[in-house]
Amino acid sequence: MKFFFILFVIFFTKTVFSIEITVPIKIFEPLSKSSQNEIIGSSKTKIYKNLVGDLNNKSLQEIIATIPGIQSRSLYGDNTSGSKTTIDIRGMGAQAKSNVLILLNGQKLNNIDMSEIDFPSIPIDEIDVIEIYKGNAGTVLYGDGAIGGTINIITNPINKNKNNFASYQLGSFNTNNYKINLNNDLLKYNINTFINYKETDGYREENQQIQTNVSTKIDLGEYSKDFIQINYNEQIMSTPSHRTQSQLYVDRRGSGTPDDFINSYGGSLKYSTERKLSEKFDLKLNTSYRKKRSYYDLQSSAYPSYGDTTLDNIQFTPRINNTFIINNYNIESVLGIDLQRSKYHSFRKEEQNSLPLHEYTSDLESQAFYYQNNVNVTPTLTLGTGLRIQRNLIKISDNVNPNAPNFKSWTVHHKNFSDTETNYSYSVGLEKIINSKLNVFSRYGTGFRFPNIDDRIGGSGGVSFELDTQKSDEIEVGINFNEKFYSISANTYLIESRNELGYDSDSFVNININSTRRYGVELENIIEINQNLVSKNNFTYSKAKFTSDEQGSYATNFKDKDVPLVPQYSYSGMIEYSLNSNLKIMPSIEYRDDMRMESDDENFQNTKIPAILLFNLDARQNFKYFDLSVSLKNILDEKYFNYAVASSNTLGTYNAYPEPQREIYISLGKNF
Repeated sequence: MKFFFILFVIFFTKTVFSIEITVPIKIFEPLSKSSQNEIIGSSKTKIYKNLVGDLNNKSLQEIIATIPGIQSRSLYGDNTSGSKTTIDIRGMGAQAKSNVLILLNGQKLNNIDMSEIDFPSIPIDEIDVIEIYKGNAGTVLYGDGAIGGTINIITNPINKNKNNFASYQLGSFNTNNYKINLNNDLLKYNINTFINYKETDGYREENQQIQTNVSTKIDLGEYSKDFIQINYNEQIMSTPSHRTQSQLYVDRRGSGTPDDFINSYGGSLKYSTERKLSEKFDLKLNTSYRKKRSYYDLQSSAYPSYGDTTLDNIQFTPRINNTFIINNYNIESVLGIDLQRSKYHSFRKEEQNSLPLHEYTSDLESQAFYYQNNVNVTPTLTLGTGLRIQRNLIKISDNVNPNAPNFKSWTVHHKNFSDTETNYSYSVGLEKIINSKLNVFSRYGTGFRFPNIDDRIGGSGGVSFELDTQKSDEIEVGINFNEKFYSISANTYLIESRNELGYDSDSFVNININSTRRYGVELENIIEINQNLVSKNNFTYSKAKFTSDEQGSYATNFKDKDVPLVPQYSYSGMIEYSLNSNLKIMPSIEYRDDMRMESDDENFQNTKIPAILLFNLDARQNFKYFDLSVSLKNILDEKYFNYAVASSNTLGTYNAYPEPQREIYISLGKNF
């Protein structure tokens, strides 16, 4: 990988000295509220608020999954129970939820455990832009967990001229969604409050869900960039169990777990400020506190089935952006520190009022220093370099109560664990402007993922919390071509991972897989047929393979086997047809190739999750006094699923989670 990257650098250098091209110096647009620099040489994409607004009947995960190289997997449907959805970038498979870093305004949403991101708690109407970095490019700026990619969701800045609005959505499965946004001035402060309440019966039986979100942002001064944001969210959800292969055909919407549920509530407080220290230096400071409590009863799972978990997270992330010129070189840099502390407290027991069998506690501290630098070597060549040094300190304990119901002498009792570890990540990228229409880029970088509490609770040997840190090396090369009415972006990548964290379904423990390899091609093109008709097409080719030999006493040889839950081919296409300035119609198509089921690491099964082909339609009409939007999902009423768990020893046996069939959603909104 390093050899090919060096060849790429040599090609760039020869081009610089053999061809003279006069083009304007590239201006680096601020990429987010927390970063002044783009990550040079990376595959980066932005989703702007106008597209999010046009697709306001879709979930946030569905909108993000329209980008090539990104897949969305849900248990019960994106719109009905989106909190049980995983976003996968570049074929991370079953471990994607811990290998894709999700941020809100630059602050991490990933937890110390393996719980899913609460996407429904993010107010989609308040999104300004979504920044996406594929691969480990975001590791230097944002830290561990970004091996597959990084998604930074940026909400709207304070705007005193912003309208108040209210909307109501009616949809399939008795879905009702109410939203209201209030924007007011109080003395010298501007206060914006967003309230969202959603209820649905869900596609499956016993899959009711209630979601409540309240978010308030306070601008602290007329000329200040300081603000405070306060969020509260609550989710109440019944959870149907899986369906066997026979139940998929005779009772796909049924459930055998009438008493199962997963409930949660929590809140966050964030403070952000920007200060101009001098003509060249800007200070950006973000700090946040998040608290979440989740409690569940899953009788379909192994004992103990009841859990009650509390998570506390504090982040402090100041950084300095600097722009200067040395010897005619335009240089932009960012220097920062990340301080984070997470606390975890979880009871596992037979039922709510029982004595806990396990009481897990964990404390994770992380301190990081990073520096990223972008230099215009010539008017047509930009070099980006970055380095991160991160120290993690983790402490975990497991208190087992022998008086708890059903206590057995063989109950796993983990030994107390404490460990301090320092990891490094670096990135080197190049972007070359060939002419006014074409530029090429390349990047080589490293990433890492520190094992989380759920990795360790199921840790190697069943009694030890100890696991190694997962690490990756990645190289990517790509081009961007822009004509007046046509644009295309294409890139290819190779990811080599070591000590990848995974689950051995034969021994029922989490292990470090010695090595894996992922590679693929991602294509995105936009064709403006005329001023009223635009075609968007995205294609992905992705391969993920185990490359290691025997895994010691816990697993057989996975070498050259496909990593489960990674489709080889996928495609999404959309046509935006504007009949006039007020009416837009957007038909779309989604294709995803078949893929191995979870736990089929040895590729033992002759059955895969079938390929899917879905047709959808979105339309939006702006009237004089209100807005109307309509969405039809899965128009052809396909019966499909995108997540299943296979038996590792019985051929043809698996359990699946069926996705919704045809859905319709209608929204009415009004500004006032």
